[in-house]
Amino acid sequence: MMKNIKIVFGLALASFVFSCEDATDIRQPGVLDASSAIQSVDDMEDALINAYTGMFVTAEMHFTSVFTDEIRIGYDSGGQGQSLYRFNLASNNSGPSNVWRNNYSSIRRANLVIEAANSVDATGDEARRDNIVGQAHAIRAWQHLQLASLYIVDMSDDASLGVPVVDFVTGTDYTALRSTTGDTFSLIYNDLDTAVSLISANSGTIFFSKDAARALKARAAAYREDYATAAPIAQSLANSYPLAGTVAYENVFRDTDNSEVIMKLERTINDAFDGQGSTGDSSNGGWAGAKYAFTGPGVTGSPYYEVATALYNAFDANDVRRGVNAEAYEPLPAAGRNVYTVNKYRGSQGRPLMNDHKILRSSEMVLILAEARAQANDPAGAAGFVDQIRDARFGSDQTAPSYVSQSEAFGGILDERRLEFAFEGHRYKDLRRLGAKGNRTVDRDAGDCTPFGACTIAINDDRFTWPLPLAEFNGNPALRAQQNPGY
Repeated sequence: MMKNIKIVFGLALASFVFSCEDATDIRQPGVLDASSAIQSVDDMEDALINAYTGMFVTAEMHFTSVFTDEIRIGYDSGGQGQSLYRFNLASNNSGPSNVWRNNYSSIRRANLVIEAANSVDATGDEARRDNIVGQAHAIRAWQHLQLASLYIVDMSDDASLGVPVVDFVTGTDYTALRSTTGDTFSLIYNDLDTAVSLISANSGTIFFSKDAARALKARAAAYREDYATAAPIAQSLANSYPLAGTVAYENVFRDTDNSEVIMKLERTINDAFDGQGSTGDSSNGGWAGAKYAFTGPGVTGSPYYEVATALYNAFDANDVRRGVNAEAYEPLPAAGRNVYTVNKYRGSQGRPLMNDHKILRSSEMVLILAEARAQANDPAGAAGFVDQIRDARFGSDQTAPSYVSQSEAFGGILDERRLEFAFEGHRYKDLRRLGAKGNRTVDRDAGDCTPFGACTIAINDDRFTWPLPLAEFNGNPALRAQQNPGY
């Protein structure tokens, strides 16, 4: 399979609700469906690569950084993100609209691959066909989980409203209502089990492997507090993918080392994502670093966001993660204060701000194990797993944290996840699922937030779940009755 993922069938980003404007991306007379467009295993592979182009996390990265407590408005800001920084979230925001549309468009591409397997003659090439279909199931699960983690109010409640489950190639008359949360996660689990059974080998990190599908299932299970499922998978993967040492960890985020990486989304020169993309809002695509600066890393790269003061101060000086995440200018005369620029996406291959997106790492598996111990009311056990992360990131044995209650354990896990996954799109999801358990919410330094009148937000606020996008109601009015509370 091609190393550099490129557009094959085009990146038509169609809305999930099918109105007249969607006519180019739906099954209708005269338009190629799976059996017509995909006639060989080679065609299936091309279609699979096209489905991979729907996997990107830059929208969640931007939204999370600005809405929570990862950034402060930069000294070189032109007003980018200030409304979102003030916690203004509505059903017409770019994040909810883009993520919904893009994910369902990618789900359709995965469904085309899965459906094609029923009609393609794969005689003598069955293993390659099965490997392709397995990856398509994993992509479909990924997209449904991304949606579930943002739009479902309570992922642990099977009877609650989930997201529309789509496991077939939809037609022109199809309008979707929300499935239950139980049905949503049933599809995710089943797709990932199918992926593990069909994917042929663990070859590399830039496409779904058996281990990547297992890791995604561990994440899905943790999201719904199903630690009986999550913990054994997480332990197996933690054993197989040791945590990176300090030098290797830094190189992981410079794209020269894959230590502890289970899966990443590769970004290369001249691929479909090689460009600045939309800056200052939660639209997908483009270089990851362009979500924080206009032209490059450091203060010369016109940073419109900076690392939040409270986040920078939370890193110990001896923690390798501080330098990976932030470049310090103490002070910066042009700003009249200390400035910390986002350093995680400096660039690679000579392209400023372009880096791979590490979406599944063994450190997440270790912290899932910590969550499992906290859920079992074993604070000491949770502390032991957090200590494993700290030892690796400091490069030496550290004093283990001491948690005296379940709430302290969850709070400590959230604090560690804040450091470990900064600028990777996790913080918002982590707060919404664990914040109440750990007595944590958005933590902004007064100097960062007071000028904007937006220093914190209650952890039980409705804005810790995304609204269904307003645009969906135009073609599917019945969906409006299933809008999330508060919108």
